[in-house]
Amino acid sequence: MKPFWKLWLLLACCGWQGSLWASATSSAGDSAVKAAYLHRIVGLVEWPSGSFRRPDDPLVIAVAGAEAVAADLEQITSTRRPVNGRQVAVRRLREGEAPAGAHVLMVGAGRESRVRELASATGPLLVVTEQENGHQLGGVLNFVNVGGRVRFTASLPQADARGLRLSARLLEVAQAVEGRSR
Repeated sequence: MKPFWKLWLLLACCGWQGSLWASATSSAGDSAVKAAYLHRIVGLVEWPSGSFRRPDDPLVIAVAGAEAVAADLEQITSTRRPVNGRQVAVRRLREGEAPAGAHVLMVGAGRESRVRELASATGPLLVVTEQENGHQLGGVLNFVNVGGRVRFTASLPQADARGLRLSARLLEVAQAVEGRSR
């Protein structure tokens, strides 16, 4: 009975957060919502051992081609607590710069060739896109607009290929999950 209570509480919180994020969409813009999602999402992903050299290494989110998201994410990370005991650092990638040392890579809309280029980086990199075909390009998560609200989809095959484990809590709030057995 107790696990059911926890699930109910989680779903209730997700519904509340969804309405909070939806209202943020109309007032603060999609970039703030995506930044908030990114900050929450990183705590719901399990990286393989060896992804961090030291226990106090920060979790690095690299952002390419989404300056507004990067700015909002920098603001969020400066005021929020560490995620799973790690500080979150934001790094803006310049054109042609590789995501070396990053744990998360966010690639902005309209940059399909950049997604292909950057997603080809090997290793446990959580690639987040906002492309129509983001998962086919290598994205583990992809932001979508559904009914005027920012949501995300997830690809389990892409996560598996990168050695990442997406938590059940994360998958429950995803708009769609590619590769989920029924």
